[in-house]
Amino acid sequence: MGEQALDVRSAVAGLRRHRGALLGAGLLGAGAGLALVVLQPPMYASTSQVLLPPAKDATGQPISREVATEIRVAGSDLVLAPVARSLTPPESVAALSKRVDIEAPTRDVLEFTAMAPSAGDAESLARALAESEVEHANDASDTLSQVQRDALKDRRKTLRTSLKQVSEQIEETKTRRETEDPASVEGKADAAALAQLTAEQANLVLQIDQVNDRLETTETGSTATIIQDATPAERPALLARAGVLVAAGLLLGLLLGATVMIVLGRRDRRLRYRDEIADAIGTAVVGSVHTIRPRDAAGWGALLSDYTPETVDSWALRQVLRHLADPDAESEAVRRTPVAHPGSLTVLSLAGDQRGLAVGPLLASYAASIGIETELVAAQGHDAAATLWAMIGQNAGQELREGLTADNRLAERSVDLTVVLVVVDPSDARLDSRPGTDATVLAVSAGSSTAEDLARVAMTADDAGGRIDGIVVADPDDLDRTTGRLLQRERAIQASLPVRLTGVPSGDARGDIADLRRGQR
Repeated sequence: MGEQALDVRSAVAGLRRHRGALLGAGLLGAGAGLALVVLQPPMYASTSQVLLPPAKDATGQPISREVATEIRVAGSDLVLAPVARSLTPPESVAALSKRVDIEAPTRDVLEFTAMAPSAGDAESLARALAESEVEHANDASDTLSQVQRDALKDRRKTLRTSLKQVSEQIEETKTRRETEDPASVEGKADAAALAQLTAEQANLVLQIDQVNDRLETTETGSTATIIQDATPAERPALLARAGVLVAAGLLLGLLLGATVMIVLGRRDRRLRYRDEIADAIGTAVVGSVHTIRPRDAAGWGALLSDYTPETVDSWALRQVLRHLADPDAESEAVRRTPVAHPGSLTVLSLAGDQRGLAVGPLLASYAASIGIETELVAAQGHDAAATLWAMIGQNAGQELREGLTADNRLAERSVDLTVVLVVVDPSDARLDSRPGTDATVLAVSAGSSTAEDLARVAMTADDAGGRIDGIVVADPDDLDRTTGRLLQRERAIQASLPVRLTGVPSGDARGDIADLRRGQR
């Protein structure tokens, strides 16, 4: 449970640390949702309803209707295929089905909702769907076979042809009678023929009606009918759709962004917390400062000549000097300068860590500002620190501000404090010639280096005969609530002790921690 809680806290901390990027991912998702609204505006929708014929079994007995089956049949090729072929241009059934929604408000009613880019097309499609359903339902419920229906249609065609011929003969007979004497033999013959033709005409009309009735329905009330024609097409409000898609895009963007950041954060081995940095090389953090990162030689010159730290950073730099001071020379240093400090100090930084590189110049400039005569020496450099080395070379031996001089070699000057800058490349950690100084600190910024990088630098310094006396963390992480002043074993001892009301650890605890530190030395 403890490891799970730690993972959750680490994930949350990572998201908070990259909240700008996370917000950007959310805005990108919201923009994608808005673009979808613009590129694919909502379609018009129209609805029609069909009343299905009563469901009966093979014997003609009423049975319960399966609504799910009816909906599935209505969405199949049996109903959609004729409609798809009638469109201009024709569509596939699969494409048409994406624009059709079928529901059943009741067991005997099917509702078709058709969607199209224009209102007219939506209404036409809804009407065509209803008509296709009616035709299919009636065909399915008809007791006549297709062969019988075809025969009846042929019979109706023949009867209509005969009726037309009889009607023409009747008209011809009537025309002849107008010029004949009713009492004549011809008149009497035409009168008899007219009566016979009229009777035959009536018989043909009756037969045609019977065939039509048989074709239209075989049972009273067994046909499907359209009970609601296509409604006027409408489409969802554009603002409402935009709001939904933008909100969905925002949430999706945040989710994807958070997922990517958590995955990348698990692979990121760089140390961000002061306790982690201290534990990496077994040396306590002696101070944390906020830095200024010059981009060129002029910027470095301005930093060294005009640096005025905030109160918190001023106190942190003062504490660093005091922590590194030689206890045996402390009384003399206090008499000569306002703050105890070592006579010389090497500041190690890693190549590419511009914030860590700035710690040495900041410390030298601050020391000069409080009355400590200081010399800044650029010893071992790197391409990443070329602008700083160039500025120091241009001003070698000159006073950059009152009490502060800079040089690219260690000169024979009588100063209170000499700050030696050394830049080490973690991928090729080596010290060409480290001047012997009273103390050595490692300046590293939060989130710039891995534990392996720091260990390489510490081993290189140790091989050169200089032990790292403390770590200065540049620009600590905003979410870092640790101090790095106690190492892992010291924190374990401190955590096991009961909390006193005064907040002061017991004498035994102080003694244990002191023993641990002496043992490390």
